[in-house]
Amino acid sequence: MTEVDIVIVGGGPSGLSTALHLQAARPQTKLVVLEAETYPREKICAGGLGARGLRMLDRLGVSVDCPMVPLDAIALRVGGKVIVTRDPGLGVVVRRVEFDHALAKATIAKGIDVRDGTAVSRIEVQEDHVLVETERGDGFRAKAVVGADGVGGIVRRALGFGRGELRAQVVELDTEDLPSDLPRDTVVFDFTASDLHGYAWDFPTQVAGKPMVCRGAYVLHHLGPDSPKQRIAAYLAGRGLELSRYRLKQFAERGLEPDAAISRPRVMLVGEAAGIDIATGEGIAQAIEYGMLAGPYLARALDRDRLSFGDWRQHIDGRHLGTQMKIRHLCYRVFYGHRRPTVERVLTQVPSLMKLGVQDFAGHPLSKLALARGAGQFLAAMVREGMRAPE
Repeated sequence: MTEVDIVIVGGGPSGLSTALHLQAARPQTKLVVLEAETYPREKICAGGLGARGLRMLDRLGVSVDCPMVPLDAIALRVGGKVIVTRDPGLGVVVRRVEFDHALAKATIAKGIDVRDGTAVSRIEVQEDHVLVETERGDGFRAKAVVGADGVGGIVRRALGFGRGELRAQVVELDTEDLPSDLPRDTVVFDFTASDLHGYAWDFPTQVAGKPMVCRGAYVLHHLGPDSPKQRIAAYLAGRGLELSRYRLKQFAERGLEPDAAISRPRVMLVGEAAGIDIATGEGIAQAIEYGMLAGPYLARALDRDRLSFGDWRQHIDGRHLGTQMKIRHLCYRVFYGHRRPTVERVLTQVPSLMKLGVQDFAGHPLSKLALARGAGQFLAAMVREGMRAPE
């Protein structure tokens, strides 16, 4: 039985970021990261990463050495128009199989114990410690456990965290470029299908050195039955592509529920295990930000020997990540409500709203005045569009 301070279950961006930020805040911490799969392991994800995520790692002296497609613009197809907002250097697109492996290497290079191919089989929380066992027969006695093992991870399942209601089903595939595609420095979110609770997307990507486009469909499953496969088939057909020619990949997402518990005594959740932004499904930069918050939080908890983590959710809610989640959850409720046609028309009239979203994705500071001004412009436009009249 190995004695450690912290066991982090899950070796993706949230788990590795937590390890890196905890080490930076409290170098003497004994910690281990347990990843079930063996790197490089496939992680299905469109791969959009806002520049803010890379800057968080840069501040730790961590550089992720993997192929990246640079992004300078985000396009929104909505209300019969295409809104393109440019912000040079706003982010990149990565392949998670490459990015996660490179981040794990960088974490190991910092002297952190990262063990891949080490699936956790049992977690038992005691009054003054947590026992963690792996399928390989390793055992750990820890002061606390961080669940960073995703939507269906063992930490949530074994320790009684609820399933949650905010759920999305996602499908994606990689195709060749098309003449109709926007420039390769642009990611596209397509809301053309007004009966779709979600969106389709085109992300420029690179597969084995070859420029390609990752296309997918993000479907909010809890808002009604739908078929992501049929959605992506229709989206491809509209571009002259046949679904059967490509390898279809699918995965699930969980949104961060308002006021949902994401901790227990000696156990806390980060990243997808806690929940992501359900409106957009953005994951990587938010996962890194979870770690940026969790590291110093854990350091203080260890120093004070206060490991109930009862204020972990409050801690998140009071930071940028929590504010971002609240704003996007509100956007999700407004956009997919009964006034969606009005909201779509308004979005085409108030480009400053899109600009605010792009700036946040890129990691530019947003003042309360800018947010208030954007909200005011949105409400004024809604009134002009006849918000009070039934549609």
